[in-house]
Amino acid sequence: MHTSRRTKIVATLGPSAHTVSDIEKLAKLGVAVCRLNFSHGVHADHGKVIANIKAVQKQGYPLAIMLDTKGPEVRTGDVSSPIMVKKGEIVLFTHSPKKKGKEQTVLVDYPSFAKDVRNARCILIDNGVLQFDVVKISGHDVYAKATDEGRIGSRRHVNLPGTNVSLPPYTARDWADIRFGIEHGVDFIANSFVRKDEDVEALRTFLQKHKSHAQIIAKIETPQAVEDLDDIIAAADGIMVARGDLGAEVPYEDVPSIEEHIVLRCREEGKPVIVATHMLESMILSPIPTRAEVTDIAFASFLQADSTMLSGETASGKHPFKSVEVMDRVLRRNEMQSAGNTDEGMLRPLFQGTELHREQAHAASVLASTMNADAILVMSRSGRTARAVSACRPEVPMHVFTDTAATLRQLMLLWGVTPHLLTLSDDPEKTVQASIALMLKEKILKKGQRVVVVSDIRTTKQRVMTIQIRSIQ
Repeated sequence: MHTSRRTKIVATLGPSAHTVSDIEKLAKLGVAVCRLNFSHGVHADHGKVIANIKAVQKQGYPLAIMLDTKGPEVRTGDVSSPIMVKKGEIVLFTHSPKKKGKEQTVLVDYPSFAKDVRNARCILIDNGVLQFDVVKISGHDVYAKATDEGRIGSRRHVNLPGTNVSLPPYTARDWADIRFGIEHGVDFIANSFVRKDEDVEALRTFLQKHKSHAQIIAKIETPQAVEDLDDIIAAADGIMVARGDLGAEVPYEDVPSIEEHIVLRCREEGKPVIVATHMLESMILSPIPTRAEVTDIAFASFLQADSTMLSGETASGKHPFKSVEVMDRVLRRNEMQSAGNTDEGMLRPLFQGTELHREQAHAASVLASTMNADAILVMSRSGRTARAVSACRPEVPMHVFTDTAATLRQLMLLWGVTPHLLTLSDDPEKTVQASIALMLKEKILKKGQRVVVVSDIRTTKQRVMTIQIRSIQ
């Protein structure tokens, strides 16, 4: 396990990397979370990949599994060969498969397309690879002029920037996919095209009903989600900055400031945040990254996002393992540069109501830093205390001990956390001693070093959370 890198790596599995040996290699390279993109593939294939991940888990790699839903998106229809479009050409977009005209016809799978396009700035295909300006709307038909030349293949993504597409938050397919994920014990559900906190709550209710341990990662990729960001962060277990669709829905020059705002708000609220999409896009084909991509990863590292994500780079690219190596290398180098850039204010997440564990997390982080401790050891059954300490971004290595395999895997997403599976005794002192013994056995720590321990102790009436300084004997 790569304990020295604080920022975690999420890698998408697909045709380029999906076998047991592939996944084992990704784990050895430092991947923490395996993402399955349910916009593609069928349940039988995803089931085989999940089985492969679980086989690698049994080898001692606590890889987490993330199911990313397709979501209520608009796509073009299937075509036998790509539709070639010339600059300035008028193209007909329609939901009617029988509609034919003199213009090239692009079928869309959304009945209300013509109604919603009225308020859109333009029509974008594949997150802006092709752009069309609307010329005329006639009933259910939309005539639009291409601003550049290109081609439209089967089931390409369609964005209508400037409009709130009136699709329901979940499709029947989404619910079927989520149910499949629950049955296969996935650890995270990445919730696509979230627009408001009620969308997250609907999924939460469904997961609770089906007794799932999965945590919800809300994907911010619409203007509506940016506007409702605080409520969505409060409702979700974590956030993904999905910059592909976000950059198609808002002016692309605004994406860096939005990304920074989302990451900092998540850190303030103690929720993990993933920066995703196009991080090493050129490496789908090229064996080396562009320098702009290196800078992009470094920016996420400077912001101290919990995780960075690879999509097509590992799912369908020519260099899946090299892409992970590059991301790992860039993160490590730039974490050295950003060490110590967390000021006292940023160390302190927002404390509200009964969030006493956040105050304790802050105190532990500051204490470990000021005394130059060799590690922070956290005992955390549910992962809540671990998330609070991680949100403070302590400069000291952080090891978390939990007795639940599902919690262990979910902790893999958190910045700076190295999780360990350990039986937690009813006697807190026995647990602390067992954790120290494990650190010595694995040669992570040695005698004479000092650690800050976050654990409860037993009093006459109740358990009380404590922050302790221990010298390892």
